[in-house]
Amino acid sequence: MDLNVDMGESYGRYKLGNDEEVMKYITSANIACGFHAGDPLVMDQTVRLAARYGVAVGAHTGLEDKRGFGRRRMDVTPEELRCDTLVQLGALDAVLKANGMSMQHVKPHGVLYRMVSDEERYAEAYLDAVSLFNRDLFILVPRDTLIWRRGVEAGLKMAAEILVDLSYDDEGNWVLERTKKARSPEEVAARAVMVAKEGKIETVSGKSIAAEADTICCHGDSPNAADVVRKIREEFEKAGILLEKLDSSGS
Repeated sequence: MDLNVDMGESYGRYKLGNDEEVMKYITSANIACGFHAGDPLVMDQTVRLAARYGVAVGAHTGLEDKRGFGRRRMDVTPEELRCDTLVQLGALDAVLKANGMSMQHVKPHGVLYRMVSDEERYAEAYLDAVSLFNRDLFILVPRDTLIWRRGVEAGLKMAAEILVDLSYDDEGNWVLERTKKARSPEEVAARAVMVAKEGKIETVSGKSIAAEADTICCHGDSPNAADVVRKIREEFEKAGILLEKLDSSGS
């Protein structure tokens, strides 16, 4: 199982998250590309941290909305989304190449994650951008969503993701938090183990639903993100669950 975290979300003098401490316990980092968060200097610093700790890097592409942290819906056109995605991929790729690294995956951020999962025009635009840029990238999205099915049909490398530090409703929809709340590390770790061993997750009503995943995600802007990922790694080791990057797991 791959463990990914959204990172590199600081900007200028404003610091968000504890990226270096989090980086010690994960296998993949989703690095903000300057649209919803981050800036060129932060991107470079985060890539260097990933290199130091042997963590794979992916582009965390979002809507151009720093004030709303990419969690407010915007009525962009499909062509705008395609071009915005290409620009973000190119920006992170340049920083990676300058540091002797390559990109493993791409993941839509915030409300864009839901937009591409639910609306065909956005799903097609996003997949088109990734396909044009690099068809070998893993695309992290929920299994059996619209974008998942379109990506599989197009022969792209789709990796199913579950967000273990967010709540899910009984229909399998994750609950968007405009500001990430702290969650018990023990609770999140138990959910992660359940996903890895049983392919299920518990909803807000207490129901267990299908949650097959290639990768699980925690959010770097959570106040206790480092404690959460440390606990997940501890519980995985106890349960005999191997943590490995997507490109080494055969997903």
